[in-house]
Amino acid sequence: MDRSGTPLGFALLLLFTFAFGWVLYDGHGGHGVPALASFGSADAQNADQAEAALVWPDGMPQPLQSYEGLKVNAFGLKVTGVDADEGFWVEKDGRRAWVQLQTSTESPYTVKVGDTVSLSGRVLPHSPDFPSKIFFCPGRTASATELSRQPEHFAVLVDSLSFGTG
Repeated sequence: MDRSGTPLGFALLLLFTFAFGWVLYDGHGGHGVPALASFGSADAQNADQAEAALVWPDGMPQPLQSYEGLKVNAFGLKVTGVDADEGFWVEKDGRRAWVQLQTSTESPYTVKVGDTVSLSGRVLPHSPDFPSKIFFCPGRTASATELSRQPEHFAVLVDSLSFGTG
């Protein structure tokens, strides 16, 4: 029996080896972290979940801009303005922030002024034209102007908002 193989078989094996190496090193030519470095590591697989969330406003004494990109939890926030579709103002201990719900559909609940909410999300930066990307209720231009002067907001998945004192 001849075991020398064929040029086609060799080419396919070479192609498979190259493709496997590409996937293993995430297509970065070996400059990135190898894919197997985190294989089986619970810490690496749950890095985002393990990231400690800051508590607003108590654990975040600096302006929100200092915490951009970080996870945040907030409890017992008073809704002070519901001025846009899927967006509203909250306040606690004299500090005010915009909450933008992240959802591809209409949220299943209605937030009202005076509600008490708790949330988990991230502090995200935005440009001054951010309000133009949001559907503000008619007559709420003052709120849109205020938001354009504030360089960040809380981005909250729709299921990460709860009502009550938290």
